[in-house]
Amino acid sequence: MRETDMSCQIKEIRKRYGLSQQAFARLLGIGEASITRYENGIVPTKANANLIRAAMIPEFMAGCLEREGDALTPKQRASVEKIVYAEVTFDEEGEIMDMTDIYEITLQQEVLNEKAAEILGDVINGLIQAEEENDEGLKMVYEDIFAQLSLLKPKIASTETANWKSLHNIDGELDCMRSLCNRVQRRAA
Repeated sequence: MRETDMSCQIKEIRKRYGLSQQAFARLLGIGEASITRYENGIVPTKANANLIRAAMIPEFMAGCLEREGDALTPKQRASVEKIVYAEVTFDEEGEIMDMTDIYEITLQQEVLNEKAAEILGDVINGLIQAEEENDEGLKMVYEDIFAQLSLLKPKIASTETANWKSLHNIDGELDCMRSLCNRVQRRAA
């Protein structure tokens, strides 16, 4: 990595969290003079470069605050905590999620998005069939499922539902919609 890249990276990270050079150094456990040198273009050691890159991850900074937060003034700490905790993801128990948990939740969100798209395809096919057969009752059922699915789909990938309990509930709602769609298709046949 070039010196200017690391210099800019440090400045961007400090700006993001509202940290002075001194406060940033204290949180990472790096000497204050070292941070100043790195911002002036001196290449950091590999270990320090890795620490600095890790500081871009809010969950890492939350850990730094837990370990080294007392090295900051109460005002600095409160300011940094607001920013860091606004960016981290929490689980149902209020614990900070690690990167693996976050990845697994995003995968589940993708699976549920695909499931919703499959159901939507079935509903659209059902609507077409109902219109061709001029079956107003069947058309109303499919339109209702479509409306419910339209309300649910945006919730799947939202940050408010980025937890296992919410995703499980959404999965249950999708299963109900799929089941209703299947029953309606069997009756129509």
